[in-house]
Amino acid sequence: MTSRTPPLPSLRAFAALVRLGSVSAVAEELSLTPGAVSHQIRALESFLEVALVERTGRRLVLTEQGRIYGYQVRQALDDISDATENTRRRSRQRKGEKLLRVSVLPSFAHGWLLPRLQDFCRLYPDIRVVIHGSMEYVDLNAGTVDCAIRFGHGNWADALIQPLMPDSLLLVASPALLGKRKSHTLAQLMQLPLLHSIENWAAWVSSMPDAEPQFQRPPTRMEFTDSTHLLEAARQGLGVALTRRSIADNLLQRGELVQAFAHVCPHASHYYALQPSAVEASESVAQFLGWLQVECARFAYSLKV
Repeated sequence: MTSRTPPLPSLRAFAALVRLGSVSAVAEELSLTPGAVSHQIRALESFLEVALVERTGRRLVLTEQGRIYGYQVRQALDDISDATENTRRRSRQRKGEKLLRVSVLPSFAHGWLLPRLQDFCRLYPDIRVVIHGSMEYVDLNAGTVDCAIRFGHGNWADALIQPLMPDSLLLVASPALLGKRKSHTLAQLMQLPLLHSIENWAAWVSSMPDAEPQFQRPPTRMEFTDSTHLLEAARQGLGVALTRRSIADNLLQRGELVQAFAHVCPHASHYYALQPSAVEASESVAQFLGWLQVECARFAYSLKV
């Protein structure tokens, strides 16, 4: 380090304070005591000869200069992290290690992909898998991921699209919520708390030929923007949830959720594998997508048997 460069531990502590907002959170993340965090911040202020924080009791609040400097430090540390990862990746590639970066919806990763991923790792032990969980569409041609699994109508631009499998909608609940009764009518289920997410309740109800109009828009107890949270709430017995069969699969297999009503309807969307259109697929991508096609076919077949 030169006299122009602050100590790296102080920079890390300050950047963490900017991001997390409290000394206790920084201490937990960096495995330091709160006193050590405060010492690092004071050391940085002494080096810069600038007040970065205002001390109000036990709280540290960023000054305007601290806010500006904190943003710049975070950007610089992110650049260092990116440069480090790129260097490590090139080193691994020289040593023959294959890297596979997959963008996937968190709910699908948690409920369907991860319980099956050990099989892929057993078949291809030389491939290091990095799962990017995101609900946002990733620009595949930007080079941040190698392929993606998405749920929709198959009309994404600037990507090579490969169909994987359909899905269906069904009602699930915890066994404890449903009690000892072996089956419930739809009217009885409507008396229980209902959990809603993005899935179309009206589409599920209207697919039943004898559906009663009052069930088209039932009142809900809770709403979720993340299907993983929806299923966790159902698992904890907070209500009955309408969900995709795929993402509930792991919990259904373990008996932590059960199908609450016999009716199942096809989902309007399907799963697709996406690859960059501007980059030739690597061997690891081809191996992963080949394995994924087989697993999706097995899953779809198991639901028909």
